Amino acid sequence: MIYQVIVLAFLLSGVTSGFITFRIMGMKMAPHFGVLLISIIATALNILMGGGILYIAVALQVLAGISAYIQFMPALKDNFQTAPLYSAHLSMMTVAAILGLASVF
Repeated sequence: MIYQVIVLAFLLSGVTSGFITFRIMGMKMAPHFGVLLISIIATALNILMGGGILYIAVALQVLAGISAYIQFMPALKDNFQTAPLYSAHLSMMTVAAILGLASVF
């Protein structure tokens, strides 16, 4: 359960780090942030329920990480100069996905 609390902290931090990129990229990031918000809700519910929906929460956490890379890839290919702006959010989403997977094992 400790991993899930840490993942929730990373997901919530991902919202703040991703807000800047959302402002820069516009609605292109909407699918990722939709998954991110659903993942936050599922993770919080999982913690409150004592691990009752662990696999659903972890699946959404991994999906949030994958969707970040899918959404950012065109921007990173086209405009590499802005890549440092996205690094904080990508690192948050990567750590959240990996810790989510670790909580299953």
